[in-house]
Amino acid sequence: MSYILTFANTHAAIFAEKALLQAGYQVGVMPLPSSIKAGCGIALRVADYIASNALLQENNLVVAAVYEVSANEHGTIYNEVVL
Repeated sequence: MSYILTFANTHAAIFAEKALLQAGYQVGVMPLPSSIKAGCGIALRVADYIASNALLQENNLVVAAVYEVSANEHGTIYNEVVL
């Protein structure tokens, strides 16, 4: 399972990617899916949002929202996770 992290602005997303990569996390940068109506247009895909979010908080980087990614016969579903 994977998760999408959104941020208030592009700079926060870039700094978050850098912090996660330096800590050894696998992270992917992607455009914000059109079904998600929050964020700056850039999102990060991670496998473990709990550890990723904890690392980002330690580095004073604020995640706007987290979405769990799943799929069904109609396509990809993004369900917001309560932080």
